[in-house]
Amino acid sequence: MSKEKVVLEAFLTVRSGRSAEHVICEDSLNQNFIAACKKSMPEIADGDCNTELLNLRKAGKLTAFPTNSRKRPSAEARNYSNCVAQAVRLLERQFSTNVDQIICIPERRCQFDALVQFLLPGGSEFEARYKALTLRKTKRLQPEVVGQIIRPTTSHMISLDEIETRSGEIPPDPGVYIFFDTDTTLYVGKADDLHRRVTEHVATWSFRELVSAVQAGTRCAAWVAFHALSVTISPREMAAYETELIRSRQPEHNRAGRVLDR
Repeated sequence: MSKEKVVLEAFLTVRSGRSAEHVICEDSLNQNFIAACKKSMPEIADGDCNTELLNLRKAGKLTAFPTNSRKRPSAEARNYSNCVAQAVRLLERQFSTNVDQIICIPERRCQFDALVQFLLPGGSEFEARYKALTLRKTKRLQPEVVGQIIRPTTSHMISLDEIETRSGEIPPDPGVYIFFDTDTTLYVGKADDLHRRVTEHVATWSFRELVSAVQAGTRCAAWVAFHALSVTISPREMAAYETELIRSRQPEHNRAGRVLDR
């Protein structure tokens, strides 16, 4: 029996009217689905089961089996978009992967779950995974090509309420940095020395006010993500990397594709 047929039969056996994305994202259904796949094809990898199912859905081969049981997202899940997107983007760059692999492959999904819990403590793992696939499906996670070509040497996130005590984790290497909160990307920049540039930002009055508000709990949480790049990166490559981030993330405090306050 072909892998496609094995996966399709397993999906139809366990789905209970759910969509392919739901079966991939919900732990209990996914475990039952993978177990059903392995009954007919014991050697198949867990991630291959999920990836094949998603590919069947994308190829239009599940249209004869419409979804008739849907789970309504919680009110909180409507606010997951930016944090989920930021978690996906960090893993895409760190591991040269894509959103489908992040959600389908168990090892990558565990890393995604951990990042989402860092950004949204207590948030639903199912709803975050489902949101990631929805963002991809609705073309809100389009590939960032430059970021796929120029691999970072280090990628990390730090909460702004800890930035002063953890600034030593930011290396003095060239790279790009992204300030964001639960709702939006705030600012994108590049630097020859990430540590110096980010600490300069945090020392300004506007960022001091932002950090104080986060620490006081009077505004939503905010973070800085950074991607350290090779010391041999050229100014042209660095500019292309930053420009792609600005165009893709549309930060609130960058204007007309240019970074303010250089």
